[in-house]
Amino acid sequence: MFDNSFYEMAVKSRAMGDYYLKMVIGVIVTVFGVLAFPYIGAIALIIVVIGLYIVITYAQDKNVEYEYTFTDSSVEIAAIMNASKRKEVFSFDMEQVTMIVPLGSKRIENESFSKKRDYSSAKREDQVYCFVVENDKQKQLVMLEPDEKALKHIKTYGRNKMYND
Repeated sequence: MFDNSFYEMAVKSRAMGDYYLKMVIGVIVTVFGVLAFPYIGAIALIIVVIGLYIVITYAQDKNVEYEYTFTDSSVEIAAIMNASKRKEVFSFDMEQVTMIVPLGSKRIENESFSKKRDYSSAKREDQVYCFVVENDKQKQLVMLEPDEKALKHIKTYGRNKMYND
């Protein structure tokens, strides 16, 4: 059925609102430093460097792709920034999952979560599934956008935890 119970897929995400906010802050700090140079001299150069650092650091957040790796009952999520830098962002085991529902389900609308993690494309063109993950006595909401093959894999290990409403 599965090739050693392993499946890997990627979802390209678009830039979110906080990306643009960070970039605007970086540009404002840089411009402020440039304009303040005649008045405060060397301190303005430090402000310019800080502004440029903010812009350069957060520029990589625009092109993010999330890679899902399903191995048996474990799920690992990595963020790939600008197709060059890979960072493991979250992992969980299906035993930690208490519920899997589509985004907008009434089953989770009144739930409170210690953290919400959105690892979807943010375009909402395809079906986004919410995984309620409990670890260390914390309940977290993890949003993924699995394709059909990944969904079959998830159903194999979390069939009794999936709800369609």
